[in-house]
Amino acid sequence: MSAVKEWAFSLCAAMVAAGLLRMLLPKSNLEKILRMVLSVFFLCCLLSPAVLKFPSLLVEMEMESREELAARSEKVMELTRRQSLELARESLKKLVEEKLAQRGIIVHAVTINMVTQGQNDMTLESVELVLDAAEQQGHDGLASELGRELGAEVIIRYQ
Repeated sequence: MSAVKEWAFSLCAAMVAAGLLRMLLPKSNLEKILRMVLSVFFLCCLLSPAVLKFPSLLVEMEMESREELAARSEKVMELTRRQSLELARESLKKLVEEKLAQRGIIVHAVTINMVTQGQNDMTLESVELVLDAAEQQGHDGLASELGRELGAEVIIRYQ
């Protein structure tokens, strides 16, 4: 029904525009050409539904059931949860690597263990670090210091 309203509105707008143009232009040799152009324009507006076949009327929307919408919504929520968890892990990993780089400590691997509870609740459970065994002597208190900063248990392993 909206397509019919749009078509009727375009006809009215074309008629108003043609009338205004006829009134504004002075009488001259161009008047006949202008009247012909306006007539062709109005005819195109009039016949546009037949030429275009009312494409908006031909489209049929399929209605999805509530179950399908709920399943899609659940998939999107799960994907969002996994992506936010991964982003949080990556951010924490970069933070730990930067902290250790400031102290001149070479990190071989960082593992962030996080637990999700509910939809938006993520808790940092532990951080596991794999450091160079040759530098084991200078890391006294490193685990407890990082644990206080991160609010989680820090486990250090040497390789």
